Amino acid sequence: MVLSALGGRYLGPSLQVHAPTLISRVASTLSRTDVVVFIDEPLPDAATVKVIDSMLDEFGTECGLVRSVAATEAVKRLEGGDVAEGIDRSSLFSPRPPEIIRRRCLEKSVMALTDEQWVSPSAIVLAGGGTIRTFDDTHLAYLS
Repeated sequence: MVLSALGGRYLGPSLQVHAPTLISRVASTLSRTDVVVFIDEPLPDAATVKVIDSMLDEFGTECGLVRSVAATEAVKRLEGGDVAEGIDRSSLFSPRPPEIIRRRCLEKSVMALTDEQWVSPSAIVLAGGGTIRTFDDTHLAYLS
């Protein structure tokens, strides 16, 4: 099942979904679903479908698989409000949609939510003890 998180980017680079809606969907419509794919567009284009297919091919036993993009923003360490040093970002990444999450892991994670309004599906699975692997799609030849 694919869930579209329209306008899903909320206060940050990661995918954020409305927690009450997610809780409702997990409780009602996802009972017969094994894997949930979160995207940040109304309908996936051909390139997104290709990424999702490649991710599903690599999806193993972990709770989730999240597309990763190399960090390009400057990262600084602060001390007392002053920049102390720049951080090497060669090993850093930003999670981006699509996010593929096993329903059973998502279900366990949403049961632990309290009064959150916006959540990252992969972040709540990690917080609940699940494993999330990253997927680097730079090797894929995108469709034009």
